[in-house]
Amino acid sequence: MADLIDKAILIGIGLEKKAKEVLEELQQAGKAAKGAEGAEKPAEELTPKQLIENKVVEDGVKALKEFLGVVRSARERLEKDLTSSSGKVLEKLNVPTSDDLDIVKEMARIAREKVDRLEKKVEELEARLGKAQ
Repeated sequence: MADLIDKAILIGIGLEKKAKEVLEELQQAGKAAKGAEGAEKPAEELTPKQLIENKVVEDGVKALKEFLGVVRSARERLEKDLTSSSGKVLEKLNVPTSDDLDIVKEMARIAREKVDRLEKKVEELEARLGKAQ
């Protein structure tokens, strides 16, 4: 299942990246067309073909921007849902959190120090007992 989720995320990222590339190409094509014709002509001086091309490019740019917004929000929602779901699964499996592990490590460190102190005391007591006999 994790593999499927990884693939879905990669597809979303790939779609977003490709859509951005197409959007940039359309914008550059529009700029190039304006640059090739010199100064931008008023709408009345453009040929019907140029008017249609401009409208198609503008509509394409608008659609791609909307598509990018949808892809971005879907990706964010998917990441949020995955985080939430994975947290619930880990909780059901009783997998400790990093905070839990840090607490256990600290407890182990303290226990180790106590054991070291007790071993020293035992050695001291054994040494005294040996001298007394």
